[in-house]
Amino acid sequence: MAGIAGVLSPNKHQLVLRILGKISHRGTTSPEIWNNPHSVLGATGLSGLNEDPGPKTSIGRDQAIVMDGIIDNRQILRKLLEINQGELISDPEIILRAYEEHGAKIFELIKGKFALAIVSGADFMIVRDRLGIQPLYYGYHDGTLCFASEIKGLVGIADKIREFPPGHFLHSDKGLFPYKPYKPKPVSMNAPKDSSEIFIEHLSRSVGKAVSKSAKVGVWLSGGVDSSVIAALARPFVDRLYTFSAGIEGAPDIKYARKVAKYIDSDHHERIYNLSDMLTVLEKTIYHLESFDAPLVNSAVSNYLVSALAADHVPFVLSGEGGDELLAGYAYQKEICNSTQLTLSIQKAIADLHNTALQRVDRSATAHSIAVEMPFLSENVIRFSLAIPAPWKIYGSKKMDKWPLRKGLADILPDEIAWRDKSKFWEGSGTADLLIKFANSKISNREFSNERTLENGANLRSKEELLYYRIYKKYFGDSIPLKEVGRTQHI
Repeated sequence: MAGIAGVLSPNKHQLVLRILGKISHRGTTSPEIWNNPHSVLGATGLSGLNEDPGPKTSIGRDQAIVMDGIIDNRQILRKLLEINQGELISDPEIILRAYEEHGAKIFELIKGKFALAIVSGADFMIVRDRLGIQPLYYGYHDGTLCFASEIKGLVGIADKIREFPPGHFLHSDKGLFPYKPYKPKPVSMNAPKDSSEIFIEHLSRSVGKAVSKSAKVGVWLSGGVDSSVIAALARPFVDRLYTFSAGIEGAPDIKYARKVAKYIDSDHHERIYNLSDMLTVLEKTIYHLESFDAPLVNSAVSNYLVSALAADHVPFVLSGEGGDELLAGYAYQKEICNSTQLTLSIQKAIADLHNTALQRVDRSATAHSIAVEMPFLSENVIRFSLAIPAPWKIYGSKKMDKWPLRKGLADILPDEIAWRDKSKFWEGSGTADLLIKFANSKISNREFSNERTLENGANLRSKEELLYYRIYKKYFGDSIPLKEVGRTQHI
């Protein structure tokens, strides 16, 4: 986790420091600044966990990189670049060296999550990972391109702030282009059970790689199947696993999380909250989240509170995010009878992650200066999941969603967890009803009628969403086009 920023114009040292100051929660190290006669780059990172994000420079010092994220196939890249095994070199330095030798095509080879910028003389390159796991935004200041990890970094500085599209690179001379998307992994499967066994193998390896990044590891544990399997798979890799749950008293998530924690013998911590607690953090949650979407804010409130709890114990957590998208975990998908339509629905759910669920996870963690990994979203897990036939993902007489994952949990978790019906994040934590009732009591029918239509013609869907929009507007105004603010549709 890191905060990065830059202005592609000279003599903007103080401006970059100002941008980094607005996103200082993304790191605990002091800001570092690099400049040449054409650009200024800056970054702040998380001490004691991530490799230093930069700025990193080449030998001639006319090239530099800033990066938020990590690469998963660094050994392959080291071999490609003929880097000695004994040479200590960070991920950003590997990418910079690879770019020097191979140009933009290197991004076809890199596996991982990253948002980065490279400056080489008067030229620059901005790149974001395929799913948009790491955030990145850009705009123009006095006609000059500038960028930052979060919208708030550019508010009041840049005009027409926009989200940098996932899976793209922008070159100063060549323009904006996509690079190769994820494709299904070539694999032979004869029956649904095959997909289950192989999927768990890939996921377990992904969890193992993730937990090696920190001595103290936590898991956001809702008691749902996705977070529960991540916790169960992580447990053998560590002597002590911390798990964290949040919800109102009596919420389903709290009950099931306790059962999972006891079953896997984790060091479990809970945050039981009420409406007053939610209202206390609501404005902070929306400020960090950078969205007013009602379901997203609902889930982010609980995520914000559980992140604060985790930050008191660990610098690093695992999240089960991505399981629903990869394996058709949404209720509406059970109504899709056509295999092709279901496949397209799954692809759309994955493509929509960047400014909905991934935005919630990133902002909840960075608001408390902790790092987060999502093992479901490693490249090998994604590519294998894309190879599983869609009808196997919702399978059996009961049309059970995420069947390959659930079937593979027989020896890992109790049946009541493995085959638990999905609860929406905010329903499981008990957040939704309280916030909906509060909004309905505070906003009249007349107010909702007068304010629900936004500048772009879209309609707010409820009084609850209007409550959130009023807070969002106070901090972000019309700095980013509303069409680029993530809206959840089918959750």
